[in-house]
Amino acid sequence: MASASPPPTPPSPRFIGPGMAGLFSLLVFASLVLLPIVGVFLALLAPLPLVHVTATGRPSFLAWGWVTVALVGAVLVWHQPWMVALATGYLLVAVWPAVSVETWVRREWSTGRWAALVALVAFGIAAGVMAAVFYPVVPADALTEILARGSETSELVKRLGEASGAQELVAQAIHMAAYLAPSAVALYVLWAAFWLRPRLPLLGLPRGSEPITRYASEDWLPVGFALGGLGWVFAPEPVKWLAANLLVTVLGLYFVHGLAIIFFYLGHRFSGNRLVRLGVLVFALQVPVALVFSALGLADSFFRLRRGEADDGGLEA
Repeated sequence: MASASPPPTPPSPRFIGPGMAGLFSLLVFASLVLLPIVGVFLALLAPLPLVHVTATGRPSFLAWGWVTVALVGAVLVWHQPWMVALATGYLLVAVWPAVSVETWVRREWSTGRWAALVALVAFGIAAGVMAAVFYPVVPADALTEILARGSETSELVKRLGEASGAQELVAQAIHMAAYLAPSAVALYVLWAAFWLRPRLPLLGLPRGSEPITRYASEDWLPVGFALGGLGWVFAPEPVKWLAANLLVTVLGLYFVHGLAIIFFYLGHRFSGNRLVRLGVLVFALQVPVALVFSALGLADSFFRLRRGEADDGGLEA
């Protein structure tokens, strides 16, 4: 009796072309503007089609290059500030995480060094574009005026303004948001990169498999912490503005480090639970607690706080 033939091997999934990958990434990024609140989360998917192209062995430039040329061309033709924001946002949220992964695959960087480069380069680009667009006005002042003008049409702000002292609180919040805009952009890009990191092995890329419990900040990051802190205290404007945003960006990186320490001590049983991870993250994002987490990360750069086994199973970020 003839032996049964082996079952056929399922065909490998067909990868989308670079042109379609670039278009998908642009459309997903556009949700950040078109879909309030939900778009903040959907836009995190924007680098994924570009990294998908990298996983096929082709440069991601084939996907995002033509989109960037089209966006920059539109900026040069129409000279609209919102188009500058759109082009810069696409480069930061979609292109830069994908390019950083592509570079990381070719270099033996630690996860901490990769994360530091992602955040600090994003901060530098955001601050530089804001300074160029609003020159000679200080970017923080110009952004405060734009946000204040937009908030005048907000029904929620109008209702809050009727309460005693609420108008002053709203004005302070607007000023703080405008002042820390570059660091907020940098930390959002870092969030997009860390969302992407554990999915890299699924695409066949040799990065991202390290458990989050082993995450450690880059060794030279304390230099950025010192420069940011000293500049924020002693430097005049607009250097103070740059230093304050640098300090917040570095504290965000140390926050991830501190979060890794907490997950390490929770162990695999608890930190492997998605609800537990979400609860810890929500709790950690409270401002006083976030500073404690950042302090843990900074302290671990000088004194080893994670002792014993490296981890008991690990957890992907």
